[in-house]
Amino acid sequence: MTRIEAFMLAIVFTALPLFGEEFFIEEYNYSVYVPEGWDTFDRTSLSELSFISDDQTVIFQTSVYDGADFSSSLEMYEALTVDFRGESDGERFRYNGDDAFLADITFSQGDGELRGWFLFLNREDRDYYLLSFCGADYYEEKLPFILSVLDTFRIESDEALNKPGAVSQFYYPFPGKSDVMAQMVLNGNIVSFQTDLREFDSSQAVIEREAQLMKYYQDLGDKPLFEEAWKRYYKIIFRDNYSRFDSLGQTLRSTLDRYSDREKAVILLNWIQNFKYISSGTFSDLLSPIHTVSNEEGDCDARGLSYSIMLRHLDIDSILLVSWQYKHSISAVNVSGDGARYPLGDESYLVGETTEVVDLGMIPQSMAEGEKWIPVVFTED
Repeated sequence: MTRIEAFMLAIVFTALPLFGEEFFIEEYNYSVYVPEGWDTFDRTSLSELSFISDDQTVIFQTSVYDGADFSSSLEMYEALTVDFRGESDGERFRYNGDDAFLADITFSQGDGELRGWFLFLNREDRDYYLLSFCGADYYEEKLPFILSVLDTFRIESDEALNKPGAVSQFYYPFPGKSDVMAQMVLNGNIVSFQTDLREFDSSQAVIEREAQLMKYYQDLGDKPLFEEAWKRYYKIIFRDNYSRFDSLGQTLRSTLDRYSDREKAVILLNWIQNFKYISSGTFSDLLSPIHTVSNEEGDCDARGLSYSIMLRHLDIDSILLVSWQYKHSISAVNVSGDGARYPLGDESYLVGETTEVVDLGMIPQSMAEGEKWIPVVFTED
């Protein structure tokens, strides 16, 4: 029996239903953020976990090995896929400084053909092996899901927090070259930060991929499931872009150091309210946040995400509020002051409209029904 056949037989154990949940496996110090409706299968050890998509077409598995088991990611690829590897195309790269290998593999099982992406990560402490695949007939349709779940894998550490995922870093190395200087007028002062035009494309690729998942859940017609998928969409974009804002964040901290949190939130809101209103014109119709701040243009979603990322760099808590009824999104900031607030848990967030020049805390009466807003929370638990 081959390794893949053994795996396929193992997944008939008890399934545990999920609802778009991020799993932190403390014993092996990593997390994955599976799409909505996926199930996890009960396994004998946390060193191997398996998930299956809501429509039973995509399988995702994580395996952990001792760091001494393999000398490189290439050795992992060759050893762990030798029993079933058919047509294959792979390449070595660096993921957050670690040795990694990503491969697109087509293989056979019984009378069927399967295809998927395999990630091998070689470290001194542990080695990680991730595979996500489906029937070859479904591959083109399910490729966004295959790549999305792989891209959410991360080893938990302060250094890896909110950095682009492995698939994104395979697409374009991170950090980029930061060889372009962008300038902006902030609170009457000309300030600058470094950016990388190629990171715009890398981040946009993530957005377009995740928009394909959103379309799938929208077409299902399950409102609660779609709303959870919507939240995941924005959270993944936030995570992919956060560290791309490092240079801007450093500029903001030094420029706004003397101001209170509320004053910082107002200054940034006033800046972003004057951006040119534009969307990407792509399938997602959403510009990446790093493009948005570098070019001072974007729609409500792009501006709201950018605003939350900048506030996080200033250690200010904020959320994004989205509404399919209002076809709009606004920001909300956990700072003092009068105005309309959105209560969430023990906190109360002052709303911020990013596409109209209005004061922090102001919202049109026609959009003031709190139950029509879906909160997207970016803080780590």
